[in-house]
Amino acid sequence: MSFLRVLLEEFRAIFTNISVVFVVVVGSLLYAFLYPSPYKNDIVDSQKIAVVDLDNSSLSKELIFLVHSTPQVDVDYVLFSMKKAKELLEKGEIYGILEIPNGFESDVYRGIPSNLSYFANASYFLIYGAVIDGIIRATGELSDKIKLWRVFLEGGSKVKDTNLIERDSIPLFNPSVGYINYALAAILVFILHQTMIAGAGILGATQNQKNLAGIQGYWNRASALKLVLARVCAFSMIYIVFFLFYFGFLFQMYGIHIGADIVSYWCFALVFIFCCASFGVLLGLLVKKPAIPTQIILISSLPLIFMMGFIWPVELLPSFIVGFVHFIPAFHGINAFVRMNQMGADLSLVMDHFYWLLGLCICSIILCVGIITNRRKAEYLRG
Repeated sequence: MSFLRVLLEEFRAIFTNISVVFVVVVGSLLYAFLYPSPYKNDIVDSQKIAVVDLDNSSLSKELIFLVHSTPQVDVDYVLFSMKKAKELLEKGEIYGILEIPNGFESDVYRGIPSNLSYFANASYFLIYGAVIDGIIRATGELSDKIKLWRVFLEGGSKVKDTNLIERDSIPLFNPSVGYINYALAAILVFILHQTMIAGAGILGATQNQKNLAGIQGYWNRASALKLVLARVCAFSMIYIVFFLFYFGFLFQMYGIHIGADIVSYWCFALVFIFCCASFGVLLGLLVKKPAIPTQIILISSLPLIFMMGFIWPVELLPSFIVGFVHFIPAFHGINAFVRMNQMGADLSLVMDHFYWLLGLCICSIILCVGIITNRRKAEYLRG
């Protein structure tokens, strides 16, 4: 069989298999619109905290009012015991604790620096950052009021600003300081990775099942190399369209920043797509039931998400997990696409991920060809 004939047969097999169509087409479209729905508002706001007011003064009450007035923070509890506040934090009823020390008002009016303490679970990075930003804004507002009050008492006409260093926060890679550029950009790449591997795996498992039932098809007549390359090309051509849809339409619709050069982007994207497709073909050759690839993908999705390096830093992962995820295409794809699109990195800066994907793709194709060749030899010897 010619390569073109095998490729056409592959397309026919893909679009006549309901399970493959559902995972590849329906799954990719459904997840693209359903998953981002919780993140549409993007900005982290109205986070619940408790204030432990050990000063219980008019100035501390004014600070609590200002903190509660910021869009990022809701003061749900005003307490006088740190023990009670910690209990609420451990139960998940609040996300942080602001402690106002005893003598806060008297220290401020005497010009003595007073320290405010904030306690939180920093694992919720965006929540932690949003609450800290809200508290800093509130304390800055209170500081300005106190300066004006002191100028009025001293009979001055001009506010003497003693702040030699001012905080000017500029979110370089996440302008909205929200979830869109932080999580969604990576998750959409992961969705394409999972659906592609699952779809190719289902197709291969279906044909394995037919072989066991004695049903022959084009996959038995085509040479091993042509069959593998045709299947990889078929799924790659389908997912090139999905990449155009995701990165061209969905990223614009959700407001995800795109900073990659188009040539660099497609050079990397094509290697990533071919690598994912070859992984799916390999998975399909290793299983004999069409339901298993979907089950594997569903079970592995949540653990893999936390290994990809954008939710939990790679530097804090155990070394054996870091070594393992280097053999998962999504790890290289997500990290490279985020660097290129969100951080404006050039292709030369992600070449280590490029070479990993290229190597994984070549190894997967070689393994696929070897598995098919050995099976055919074994069937021939049995016959």
